[in-house]
Amino acid sequence: MNKSIIKKSFLSAGTIALAGSLLPGNCYAQQPKKPNILFIAIDDLRPVISVYGDKTAHTPNFDRLAAYGVTFMNNYCQQALSGPTRASLLTGLRPDQIGCWTLQGNFRVNNPSAITLPENFKNNGYETVGIGKVYHPLDNKKYRNDPQSWSVPYIQPAAATYMIAEGRKATECADVPDNAYADGLITEAGVENIKKMAKSEKPFFLAVGFKKPHAPYVAPKKYWDMYDREKLPLAEFQEMTSDPVLYAYHPSNELKVYSDIPSFQSYEDTKHMDEATQRRIIHAYYACVSYIDAQIGKLLDELENQGIADKTIIVLWSDHGYHLGDHGLWNKLTNFEGSTRTAFMICAPGMKRGVKSSSISEYVDIYPTLCELAGVKPASYIDGKSLVPVLKNPAARVKEYAFGQFHRGNIQGYSCRDKRYRLVEWVKDFRTYVPFSGKEVVGTELYDYALDPLETRNEAHNPKYQKILKRMTEEMHKFYARQYEISKNYKIASKFPIGAPPEDDGE
Repeated sequence: MNKSIIKKSFLSAGTIALAGSLLPGNCYAQQPKKPNILFIAIDDLRPVISVYGDKTAHTPNFDRLAAYGVTFMNNYCQQALSGPTRASLLTGLRPDQIGCWTLQGNFRVNNPSAITLPENFKNNGYETVGIGKVYHPLDNKKYRNDPQSWSVPYIQPAAATYMIAEGRKATECADVPDNAYADGLITEAGVENIKKMAKSEKPFFLAVGFKKPHAPYVAPKKYWDMYDREKLPLAEFQEMTSDPVLYAYHPSNELKVYSDIPSFQSYEDTKHMDEATQRRIIHAYYACVSYIDAQIGKLLDELENQGIADKTIIVLWSDHGYHLGDHGLWNKLTNFEGSTRTAFMICAPGMKRGVKSSSISEYVDIYPTLCELAGVKPASYIDGKSLVPVLKNPAARVKEYAFGQFHRGNIQGYSCRDKRYRLVEWVKDFRTYVPFSGKEVVGTELYDYALDPLETRNEAHNPKYQKILKRMTEEMHKFYARQYEISKNYKIASKFPIGAPPEDDGE
């Protein structure tokens, strides 16, 4: 979006609300059309983009979008795995409330009466269209991409014409056009639907889900050429924290399936992965991020070409963060900062532009935020808070804590993150839809990001941090109690067993 367009676009909310509402002679015109929504989902994106301070990334279109909205610098997912975090975001409920902790978890089977975010917009006069990867595809074919969320059959573009190198390699650099891979085709479908829906009298909710930079890390050669592999940064801290809780770690199973990755069987092996392999993976990952950046630019271009940029709310989110060797970890599946902190931006008419907010936010907040921006009533039971106050004033705060979780079999790690600290409480045979006694705790982590941003020290047993530990623990237990009341009042998750869910490799 260039400056000339910006002057014409992104009108104030008041201007949009009043435009056409009053005519001379006290005649009332038809109510103005509600704002469109472009809902961009990105898979496995750690915020290695320039607007988040990454000095290596070539991401001009992320920057372009950030210039017209609010970038949330401290946003956290509810669980660092695609299936649960997407189901949580799209229902406005947390993993325990929807009974979805793994890729096999099916929120729709568990909660047939849940009203998803796009479904709510569909019920309120919007044309809702889904393309690519928005939900994690559900195992149950009847619910695979949640058909009741969409006004038209879900759009999954045909398979890409170019195939990944034989042997299922982790990385591939091929001199091919963007649409040789799936995300280029998803973009083309997104552009075509913007063209079509721009002419409709109905507002649209268009969800476009990109599949990269999820492994395998493949992108056209021109995006690889943007980077010098030898100058790419390696993770500074590749060890366990001091006084570690072993439940916090995993052996990076998602990377094991690729034939071009050295064989390893345990976490100890991943810590010592050779530098050449690390650099190749990181190079490929950055190439994928730049590839997705280019696709975002094409969607923004089409909004401008159709003259609807000033009438469209744009939300961009990555389903969770990603480990690139930090703590000796690769992929996601933890409660650490690298796995839980996400890229998240909102650009909305009448709201602040080109600013960053350090306010704590979490993905359950997207549902009520979009509903408020569009003047649509949200489902009554959602668990998040609207971020509209932050969109108006980036210094505002709507909450002090973000809560997440990840499991290791029947051991669940619950995370409480405020502006400086993170507490992780590991509990056995417990979920937040049952009462908490305190006897369930089997491990504790506490990190101070002001003094230790790389999470090198677990301060849970440091005498200097006992007041902080007490405060954070009290907040965690208040969270348990609130979630228990929600589950009890709405009978959302009381039927789910407490036992261990099946393990996922993170695919």
